[in-house]
Amino acid sequence: MAGDAAAFVFSRLPHPDTAAAFVDAATGGSLSFGALRRAALSLASGLRLGLGLRRGDAVLILSPNSLLLPQVILGVLAAGGVAVVIAADATAAEISAAAHGAGAVMIVAAPEVAGKVAGVGVPLLLTSRSPDPRTLSAEELIEGGDPTALAAPEASDVAFVAYSSASKTVAMTHADLIAAAAGLSDEGRVCLASLPMCSVHGLPLLAIGLPAAGVTTVLVSPPSDPKAARDAVAAHGATDVVAAPEAAAVLAAPMPQDGKLSSLRRVIVAPAPLAAEARQEFRRRLPWVELTEMYGTPENETVRASEEVQMAPAQLGAPVLTQTDAAAVIQ
Repeated sequence: MAGDAAAFVFSRLPHPDTAAAFVDAATGGSLSFGALRRAALSLASGLRLGLGLRRGDAVLILSPNSLLLPQVILGVLAAGGVAVVIAADATAAEISAAAHGAGAVMIVAAPEVAGKVAGVGVPLLLTSRSPDPRTLSAEELIEGGDPTALAAPEASDVAFVAYSSASKTVAMTHADLIAAAAGLSDEGRVCLASLPMCSVHGLPLLAIGLPAAGVTTVLVSPPSDPKAARDAVAAHGATDVVAAPEAAAVLAAPMPQDGKLSSLRRVIVAPAPLAAEARQEFRRRLPWVELTEMYGTPENETVRASEEVQMAPAQLGAPVLTQTDAAAVIQ
C-alpha cells in the first residue's frame, strides 16, 4: 500500500482515467481522474523545486469548493507538506491565528478570500491566475510543473490539520488518511457534495476518499429549498449526497413524489448528526436511502448508519460506501 495519502489516491484511480473525478455544477466544468493526478504532481513539483517547500512544512489552504481545490490539496500532500485548513468564511483574525499556530510557511487562497490574509505576514499563493503579473498562482505552477514523482513523505508524517475558528480541532497523519479511505470502493457512483472540502470531515472524504474510490464528485452549493435539492439529484443522476445536517434535511422536506430522488442510495451527514425529528422524517420519506451520520473528530469519530434500508423505487445496485447497518463507533 502507498505510504502517503496522495500516492494512495493516485494508485486507486480508475482505468482508463478519463472519467470525471470532479464536476462543478455551477459552471459545468469538469476534471478527469487523470488530469487530477497530473495537476497534483505538477503542483507538487512546483512547490518543492520552485518555491522550496520542504517535507513537513505547513501550508494553510483557504478556499471554497472548486475544481482547483482538490488539485491543491493533493499537490501539497504529494510535495510532503502539511495541508492546514480553515473555513473559507473565517475572519481575518481567525485565519491569522491558524496560520501562526500551525507555523504555516505559505497560504494558498482563492482570489475571493485572499483579501483576508493581507496582514498575516505569510507568503500568499493564489489558487487561480490573477491579472496582476506580480502575483503567482497554483494554476500557473500546475501548467508549468513537471508531473514526475517526488520523494514520498513517510506514512507517520502529519498530513492534515484542521482549525475551527482559531483552535486546532484535528491532526491526521498520512496513515490516518489512508486508513479512513481504504475501505471505499465505489467506481461509477456520482456524489453531490456541498460539504466544504476545507473542513475536518470534508478533506478526508472529498479530497481523499471519494477520488480513491473512483466516485465522480459534483460540487454544489447547499440547496436553498427542497425543489433545488431534488432537481440537483435528478440532473446529475446522483447516487450519493454528502452534506451538512441542514442541507441533508432539505432532501426529506414535504414534496410531491416526482421520482427525482429515485437514483439516490446514500446520504452522508457531517459534521453533526441530524436532529431527532429530522432523522425520523428522513427515514419516513426516504426509506430506501442509507443514512450515515459522522460526527466528532476523525481520530475519535462516531458513525451512525441506518439500521434498515427498504427496496429502492428503481434498483440501481448495492448501496455506495458500505458501512455496518447498525450504529458503530470507530476509534
